[in-house]
Amino acid sequence: MILKNNSEDVKVLVRYFESLSIENRLKLSIIVIQSDLIKLKVDKEKLVDILKNFLYVFDKNYNKNTMISYKDNMDVFILVKIIEMDEKEKENFIFELIFDIHNIIKNIKFY
Repeated sequence: MILKNNSEDVKVLVRYFESLSIENRLKLSIIVIQSDLIKLKVDKEKLVDILKNFLYVFDKNYNKNTMISYKDNMDVFILVKIIEMDEKEKENFIFELIFDIHNIIKNIKFY
């Protein structure tokens, strides 16, 4: 976790997120970012496209044209927790998700 001033709600969700496999982190990030609950100052479509490209690298069975659906009740739980957050907490959570994925990907050797 990069941000020190996160609320307890954000910390709990980030800890859960960090316990997932990289494939599930990417899928959950896509679900969260695509939802109308999140307002971002960046192009959401481009961000989702980048995440889908990374997901394809890690999960060869993933089809880029397939819609990612909720894997289990935990995905729905995450979205419900996000609904309860204020805008600052939502921004912090998304920042933490993207930062975590960035750290994982930058440390992987693809050769």
